[in-house]
Amino acid sequence: MMAAIDAVSDLVNSRAADTAGEPLPPATWLWDCCARFTAAHQPEFRGTIHPDLSAAEANAHLSRWARALDMVDTTTPDEAAEGRRSYSATLGAATIRLTAAIDTLASATETQPLPILTNMS
Repeated sequence: MMAAIDAVSDLVNSRAADTAGEPLPPATWLWDCCARFTAAHQPEFRGTIHPDLSAAEANAHLSRWARALDMVDTTTPDEAAEGRRSYSATLGAATIRLTAAIDTLASATETQPLPILTNMS
């Protein structure tokens, strides 16, 4: 499964960089079989900026993609409430939708070590 994700991600990232005319921060991409944001005949790929980045870094990467590909803000109310933001664009014959956590403490603290709890009895 990871090989398929890597292959799709490499393909979308490469095509996006070629279209933008500049290198873009890497994103992880999957084909969205539900394709709720597109017509039935048009494939949609859902992408995410790495969740271990800080909110500021994730927002910077997402903004860079949005500017480079003239993406449109498609953030849903649920995504906004969860501190995420999404942008969509057409890339070739497909729709791409990229999401990142941009307003949350979780992305900045997820990788911090957890305190070890011991049984005091």
